[in-house]
Amino acid sequence: MKKIMIVLALLLMLAACSNSDDATGNQNTADDGNSANENNAVDHGIEDKEVGFTLGDDGKVIEAEVPAEEGAAILAAYQEYIDAFNAEDLERYMNVISENPEGFDREEDRKALEETFAAYDTTYKTSDETIVKYEENRAEVYATNIVTVKDPNSEKATEQSGRQVVVFQKEGNEWRVSSLHFIGNQ
Repeated sequence: MKKIMIVLALLLMLAACSNSDDATGNQNTADDGNSANENNAVDHGIEDKEVGFTLGDDGKVIEAEVPAEEGAAILAAYQEYIDAFNAEDLERYMNVISENPEGFDREEDRKALEETFAAYDTTYKTSDETIVKYEENRAEVYATNIVTVKDPNSEKATEQSGRQVVVFQKEGNEWRVSSLHFIGNQ
């Protein structure tokens, strides 16, 4: 079960990979545990730290204004990202990942998922998919998620629910995943 929890944490933090090999000691500061490089687990390498979503008075996520055609393309890319992950199809999954992601190392992500897909049955269930920010070549999609990781050789499984914002960037005519930010429910 401990392995399953580790894999679940890995899956939820794929975009938070750090390229730093430097180990620094605890200095008793608020930054302890945060990598000093530009791709740390707190800001995911994003210079604009305003990734997120806003709730309206009704408690629902506020949608961004998006041209209809672009909105459909962004949500289709998001669905392909989820479907490829659920199919555990690594090549299909990597086709929706940015060539130059903002928040993680593409090859580290590939290796981690290859190991995870080989060892566990993984599933994302999403709902409330909403484009919460939109610019010409960048978009953010909010969704609520339930991630299930199951040991295929037993009945052991673990589940984590939460909210996620996936940042997409446009490469050519394709929307690709550039980073993700997950807030787990307790």
